Amino acid sequence: MSIWLIISIPLVILFLVLMQNQANLSQSPGVLARLKIFLTTHQAEINRDPLLPELMSPHFNRTAAELFAQLPAVAEAQGWQISASDKTQYRLQLVVSSALFKFKDDLDIRVKAEGDGSYLLAQSRSRVGRADFAANSKHLQLLLKALESADQ
Repeated sequence: MSIWLIISIPLVILFLVLMQNQANLSQSPGVLARLKIFLTTHQAEINRDPLLPELMSPHFNRTAAELFAQLPAVAEAQGWQISASDKTQYRLQLVVSSALFKFKDDLDIRVKAEGDGSYLLAQSRSRVGRADFAANSKHLQLLLKALESADQ
């Protein structure tokens, strides 16, 4: 068996997994920076100063209570399990299981009031492993997409 075949098969699999997880390799901060993030970390965050631009917390034209009230339906639509909910603090904790191997990731979402609207702070963290191959970023992107589409 050729050494190139031995090397190329894992690289192709890695590339396919990253694409499936919406790694956005061609976007800022660039391919090498994104590969470093996805191959050496096991968490991702939505905040106001994210490592990745797609994880920027937008302003939502809903109160914190209204935005928080939508989170359980978003979680259910994605097949995520609610592990804890605090309506007074607008905090929801979820468990996300991977389709193939059933690895579990913890998703912690907090809704914050901002003027006449609100914004999110969220973290997704893998329970096992040192690299998430962009899985946690994908969870957060799905969350943002679902909430932003409801905001329009």
